[in-house]
Amino acid sequence: MIVAFLTLTSRLKRQTLALAGIIVALMMIAGAFLAPAYAADIPSDDQQDVLIRSTLASFNDANMTGNYAVFVAKASKQFQQQVSIDKLASGSEVFRRNKLFFESIVTDDYASYEKAVIDQQGALVLAGVFKGDSIEVTYKLQFVQNDSEWKLLGINVNARKI
Repeated sequence: MIVAFLTLTSRLKRQTLALAGIIVALMMIAGAFLAPAYAADIPSDDQQDVLIRSTLASFNDANMTGNYAVFVAKASKQFQQQVSIDKLASGSEVFRRNKLFFESIVTDDYASYEKAVIDQQGALVLAGVFKGDSIEVTYKLQFVQNDSEWKLLGINVNARKI
């Protein structure tokens, strides 16, 4: 009877330790997936400005030339997996057709902008409006970190002549 009790107690201890080990492993795995979403700090105002202007300038260059290869190559791995060059070119055709080019974006002042945030998926979201002499550009850009660098994840740009 004592041997059976010790065997049962020993088995319960091993099962409890195994269960505790599984819980710890699951928590570590969950932490590994959640950590990147919150690991990155919001870049400085100057860094945000560079991200915004360089992304919009590159997008404008792609629209002006009809060549989206460099724009896609500079984007995040996730963007490259989801958006083909042809799909981006097709979706941006309205910019080319209506000659909605905004090369002045490099020097234009912001008409307005939203405070930068890291969203629930861990993406940096930068949104705002540039207003030049002849065009207004509204943008919402999403960036993720790839190899410790902010890379484009999503882009929504509306331009209208004024």
